[in-house]
Amino acid sequence: MRIYWKKTGLKFALPVILVMLLSCMSAFSMADEYQTTEYKVKAAFLYNFSRFITWPERTSRDDGKFNLCVLGRDPFGKLLDTLSGKSVQEDLLEIKRLDSLDQVQSCQVIFVSRTGASDLEYIMSALKGLPTLTVSDMEGFTNHGGIIQLKLVDKKVRFKINIDAANHADLTISSKLLSLATVVRNSQ
Repeated sequence: MRIYWKKTGLKFALPVILVMLLSCMSAFSMADEYQTTEYKVKAAFLYNFSRFITWPERTSRDDGKFNLCVLGRDPFGKLLDTLSGKSVQEDLLEIKRLDSLDQVQSCQVIFVSRTGASDLEYIMSALKGLPTLTVSDMEGFTNHGGIIQLKLVDKKVRFKINIDAANHADLTISSKLLSLATVVRNSQ
């Protein structure tokens, strides 16, 4: 009788284990899909921010390129590459992935990935005075002098704008964009 229960128990346990594994896999796949969707939205935000910001005249881009750069580990994967070649302020958008701060001079927009959190003070000091829009989704980014912080609120991407940081970078942000943001002031 005991052997019968073991065999029968195994017959019932195996499908239950398989169902549990499949549900875990679909949960992981849904989490990956959600993160991909989140970063699709964030990529669209990065592109659209450039349409509502005015850079100073002295940042002329004679090469006809508008550089959107990612500093640190790129959470977007290939998503940003789909934007490459689109028109931004009469120039063509080019995506650059930076290995170091030595390359930031050519960037009009820099997305600072979360991997830069431990070096954020150093990064922000290297960007100080440059007419560069700094964007990140790391917590407290605008408190450390970043211009735009992307954040999730009720599973929707929202953003904060540090108006003082934008002024220090000599960037003019459209009132339309400001009306959609949480505006913070942070004298530096």
